[in-house]
Amino acid sequence: MQPIQALALLLAFAPQQTPAPIPTQPPVIAAPPLAPLPSDTLNNGPCLDSPRAVPLVLHAPVVVGNQIVRIDKVVSTDSMMPGEVIGFLYTLEDGTTWLGQRSPDYMSAADSRAINLVLAASRLPADTETAFPPQMRYGVATHYRQFFPVQMQASALPALRVRIDPCVAWPSGRQLPDPRL
Repeated sequence: MQPIQALALLLAFAPQQTPAPIPTQPPVIAAPPLAPLPSDTLNNGPCLDSPRAVPLVLHAPVVVGNQIVRIDKVVSTDSMMPGEVIGFLYTLEDGTTWLGQRSPDYMSAADSRAINLVLAASRLPADTETAFPPQMRYGVATHYRQFFPVQMQASALPALRVRIDPCVAWPSGRQLPDPRL
């Protein structure tokens, strides 16, 4: 008898055993991931180089009307720096808009000149500022104003060589947190 035939014969007459049942464990029900808090979501996005975040208060007094509900990027369309963010447009709960520069680490001389042109053209008539004052002088904070009220006219944007791109907004219908906390 050949080895293959012997193996086949042995298998044919061997007692059949049913396989032992595989113990099953109850399915693991994973908890849904926690939704990030709005401040986490709104502080970690496309506006990281903004000096303020949604829904912080832009300036004193610390009231709901001064909370930021929307941030838009002021983007250069100038051929020397196309697509570069040069500043931010902040919309407050009270409906006013304020212009601010990027965080100093991200600003260049070209950015400063470009955002100063936007400020000079869009400032409110009662505001005399036409350029952003220095925030530091010889390594010491100056505590000058960082944000200026502006009125952006869509028709003026091409002449200023900028466009306004949405960045982040407080979810509509969601109550703003108490700014004093």
